Amino acid sequence: MKKRVSLKDIANEVGVSTAVVSYVLNDKYEGRISEIKAEQIKQIAKRLNYFPNHIAKSLKKDRTFTIGLIIADISNLFYSNIARYIEDECKKHNYNVIFGSADENAEKFKELVHVMLSRQVDGIILAAPKDTEDTLMYLRDQGIPFVLVDRYFPEVTDINTIGINNYLASYAVVEHLVTNGYKKPAMVTLNADLFHMKERAVGFETACREVLGLRQAVVVEIDEEELSDKIENQMLRLLKNGTDLVYFSTNKIAMEGLAILVKHQVKVPDEMGIICFDEADAYKIFNTSITFVRQPLRQIGSESVALLLALIHGNKTAKRMVRDTCIIVGNSSAPH
Repeated sequence: MKKRVSLKDIANEVGVSTAVVSYVLNDKYEGRISEIKAEQIKQIAKRLNYFPNHIAKSLKKDRTFTIGLIIADISNLFYSNIARYIEDECKKHNYNVIFGSADENAEKFKELVHVMLSRQVDGIILAAPKDTEDTLMYLRDQGIPFVLVDRYFPEVTDINTIGINNYLASYAVVEHLVTNGYKKPAMVTLNADLFHMKERAVGFETACREVLGLRQAVVVEIDEEELSDKIENQMLRLLKNGTDLVYFSTNKIAMEGLAILVKHQVKVPDEMGIICFDEADAYKIFNTSITFVRQPLRQIGSESVALLLALIHGNKTAKRMVRDTCIIVGNSSAPH
């Protein structure tokens, strides 16, 4: 890992003492230095990507035995579950975890990365929101150990990633529903530029053409912030148009969609079959057992920690690890 920028580096470039730089960056420079010089110091610190080290004075070892974990959205059950597995695995190796949720916001994600680095974490496990390529490339170029989970950015090369093949997962969903006699499926997904979400949709569309022989697959995209407001009309429209099965691309969408079916007393699977991506404990309260795509969360959690620890100990080989999903069959996609 490259040497991090220090107060001395900034002081040498400006031509002042490290004490002066410290006063400025801690907003205690009033009466000690001019505003012009203070602003110059702040700009240089920003240009050099300086992050304050809050624990350096007390740190006696090369490592803090702390790992940073930044997930895309804590409200998503997938991330809360995988965070638990990562934390459990870290404890086995005597590492503590500093946790943060970016709430699918690129700027908040960048700020959390800064916080992790300022706390001198030994490495970071990330589920990055969209538009965060610059931050990921900065971490890579600085030689900071990190592993990207779930998300994938084709433009960012030579980094360590672990996740699933979302294309094949959706393709398998169509093969399953065709086997059970469904002929007019639809996919309800998010209107998002995230690579893994696009891959789920492409897998569904391709399978509908190749397996079902449909010219055009039905894919309904809804903006996440409008999901609660718009999904009811979309579900009722699909039902009216003769859709015999709906594939929800996330468990968050599934929870909204299942509530609509209950509200309108739609019989599952007699009137409409259901398949969900990812599992959720709340599925158990639905009056029909739910068919869902299971991701190997425990495996992804443990392997992401193992991969990160290897990086921390000097293994610089970049890997892209892809793990298999499976379909857990419930009555919601029973033969139609």
